[in-house]
Amino acid sequence: MEGALANLIIAAGAATQAAIGMGLNLFAIPLLALVDPAYVPGPVLVHGFLLSCLASLRLWDSIDLRELGLALVGLVAGTAAAAALLMWVTSDQLPRLLGVFVVVAVALSAVGYQIKPTTCTVLAASSASGVMGIVAGAHGPPIALLYQNESPSRIRSVLLPFFVLSNAIALGALAIIGKFGWREVYVSALMLPGLVVGFLASSWLSRLVSARLIRACLLAISATSGAALILRG
Repeated sequence: MEGALANLIIAAGAATQAAIGMGLNLFAIPLLALVDPAYVPGPVLVHGFLLSCLASLRLWDSIDLRELGLALVGLVAGTAAAAALLMWVTSDQLPRLLGVFVVVAVALSAVGYQIKPTTCTVLAASSASGVMGIVAGAHGPPIALLYQNESPSRIRSVLLPFFVLSNAIALGALAIIGKFGWREVYVSALMLPGLVVGFLASSWLSRLVSARLIRACLLAISATSGAALILRG
């Protein structure tokens, strides 16, 4: 029963992420942690990586490689900055501060304030994503907020390749510190049927969601993650 439930959670999260651009990690990690802590965080990151790779291949012609390169620079810089910050800032201060920034950004977006994707804003958002990935285990909200007003296909072509990079970096970090090994590979393999079902279902789901619904989902997911950081902090 636990295995079936884990596959169902992965399928739902995978379908959502492939359809709107994000959601798998934020949706699956809390639920799978309740089912069995062995499922998180490594196995979920594996599925986030695999799903993003598959979905990115489907969108390959729409991916802006220059923009992706900028995002990678910001992601690495933000990850390094977060590691340094954690050496100087107490562990209960940084998550709360980051959560406040995310909630404020969502509030500004909800009232119509827009930030256009430029070289500077892409670097800033991806750096913030790197910090949030280290602090909260979720890279998505900062970069998602930047692209929330773009078309659905544009959002997916930016976020999904970004998650290929962010999940790979996170898995590498876990492996270096001894938190990802053969046991996690085995657990990841047990959830592969759910990933396949979710990915196949995403083609149907992506045709049903409108630009307005995708923006609402991105804002809701980002607000929820920001509020969770504030409360946890």
